[in-house]
Amino acid sequence: MKTKLIRCSRHIGRPHSWLALLACVLSVPILPAQPDPNARVLSAHHHHLGIAEAKEDWSETTAMPEGPRLELKFTAAPNTGEVVLGVRQRDVSDAWALRLNGKQIATLKRHRDPKVSYYAVPAGTLRDGENTLVIESKTGKDNIVVGPIALHQRPLREVLELSLVTLNVSDARSGRPVPARITITDLQDEPVEIFNAIKNETAVRLGVVYTAGTETWVELPRGEYNVYATRGMEWSRPQTRISVRPGTAAKVALRLEREVDTRGFIAADTHIHTLTFSGHGDSNLEERMLTLAGEGVELAVATDHNHNTDYAPYQEKMGLTDYFTPVVGNEVTTAVGHINAFPLDARESPPNHKLNDWVQIVDGIRAKGAKVVILNHPRWPSLPRSPLTQFGLNRASGDFRSEVPFPFDGMELANALTPQPDPLFLFEDWFALLNRGHKVAAVGSSDSHTVGQPVGQGRTYIPSLTDDPAKIDVDNACDRFLRGEASISLGIFADVLVDGRYKMGHTVPVQDGSVQARLRVAAPSWITPRRALVFLNGRQVAEKPVLAGSPRRPTNVLIDFAIKPPPHDAHLVCVVLGDGASHPSWRTAERFTLAATNPVFLDADGDGQYRSPRETARQFLDQSGGQVDRQWQAVNEADDVIAVQMLSLLREQGAIPDWETRARELAAKRPLLSDYLAMPLPPIKVTAEQLR
Repeated sequence: MKTKLIRCSRHIGRPHSWLALLACVLSVPILPAQPDPNARVLSAHHHHLGIAEAKEDWSETTAMPEGPRLELKFTAAPNTGEVVLGVRQRDVSDAWALRLNGKQIATLKRHRDPKVSYYAVPAGTLRDGENTLVIESKTGKDNIVVGPIALHQRPLREVLELSLVTLNVSDARSGRPVPARITITDLQDEPVEIFNAIKNETAVRLGVVYTAGTETWVELPRGEYNVYATRGMEWSRPQTRISVRPGTAAKVALRLEREVDTRGFIAADTHIHTLTFSGHGDSNLEERMLTLAGEGVELAVATDHNHNTDYAPYQEKMGLTDYFTPVVGNEVTTAVGHINAFPLDARESPPNHKLNDWVQIVDGIRAKGAKVVILNHPRWPSLPRSPLTQFGLNRASGDFRSEVPFPFDGMELANALTPQPDPLFLFEDWFALLNRGHKVAAVGSSDSHTVGQPVGQGRTYIPSLTDDPAKIDVDNACDRFLRGEASISLGIFADVLVDGRYKMGHTVPVQDGSVQARLRVAAPSWITPRRALVFLNGRQVAEKPVLAGSPRRPTNVLIDFAIKPPPHDAHLVCVVLGDGASHPSWRTAERFTLAATNPVFLDADGDGQYRSPRETARQFLDQSGGQVDRQWQAVNEADDVIAVQMLSLLREQGAIPDWETRARELAAKRPLLSDYLAMPLPPIKVTAEQLR
């Protein structure tokens, strides 16, 4: 696209043409359509709309806004056919209504950079005589610039010189068409606007078309384009380049190859929204069905806010029942955290979301039939306001300052929507809870609210009795999730086998003082895994590089670790970290991708069962016979993870002379103990005997 860099006055009066107005606009991309000398200028000005003084550098307008509403009056004749409004706009990030004579004809397209957007005006919208155009904020939270504005007396197809583009995506192995996400960009890989897609068979946003697994078509303006096909992180990303010219039809035929073998597992997304029932985002239910099929999500849990949503009727109506198993769920949205629950009954009333007690909330959720209850984005919306901060989680011991029970089955560690600059930050929270003795599974999810953000970008891989996505046993999937047999993914797949036979969620009898962990790492050709880490009781004990496939080749490697556990029981977790994805077809919120296993439990003391660090700490203290000096000696001799739990237990059992002094002496040279003391601590209990 061409860009004009011309300086001129903000005020251009009639009879200047729309082409002259475009020349006035600073750094505005001009679509490759023929200039329209007959376009009618409705406003020659740049209008700053909003409610606050602009912080942006808008040289073409004033810092103070005209208000949250622009009203333009103009005379016209009735339009018997479609006409077009051309609006130069910038920094539109919220909902702005475009109304003509009281009828909303569009919501302003959201984009930051200044450019001209075009809006079709249906036949019969214009009146004979005075007409009124209104641009108005729906929320009052956004500052934008609009104008110049012009009216084209031609249909959109002629104004933009649109031409037909036929789209086909198929499975390279079977040759059969498959649902997919098609990304269309200019030659600089900037997403482009897509026009006149087939309604009810596609979900379309800027640069994105989701298809139902059948041939479809769209229209594009004259130009050169890159076209990519994807189907989630298990598939390749083929591409082609097309040239669109008036009077000719361009054809796209792309073949997807499955690059990540996940047989024996199903890809679950346990956190999905729709505009229809969540009330925000932009994906309606029909569009959500297309995105789920197009991203290869196989177990789709509907979790609209405080609504029991059933995808099944919409999935059937869209003819997509072969591609995923739907589950009725609910994101119970409370003042003390957002909590996903499934399966539920769509005919029943939703769980009570107006409580402030975790136990009461979760008890109410389980009373509605939910088998799985997950704490979502536990550090959202910010660290100070997050639910874990509200209740005072000690990230070293897993204690809560308020001594609140932790009643959840799982916790999100990979939420594709929520920025998390440190990929291991939430893992520290999780490890502390595991060490405290909570049986809580790691969860990956997308939290997708829109069509453009890939649903299933974050996902949880759960072992399954079948690889047929239409025949997943939901109860079995829930059971295996609760047993901790799943792994989590943000672009990378991981699985681990210990001593040749023990899987995630299993207890391993340790023999000869060591275990062999074989980690499988797999990723598509467009994701690069870098590092494989092993943690025992949340402390890193090993790291190896991932020998990723050569460029443009998928990764599928086995990495062996010889791990020497401590003399007491421990949980083993593997984490894989990789480069972030910046491509418009699949862009991560942060500069990393990852995968992680749920724990394998090591029975190191040979008693046939696994004890958490908390239980081990209690056992060590019990062996002291209640003698204070022997208890402190045991704390001094224990490793840091066990020592922290011993300090917590001593604090829990009641006031102990010199507890704080002794604890600080131990912490002087032991960072984890120092961290424990620096974080929120429950109050020391004082018994009646001590009060006497």
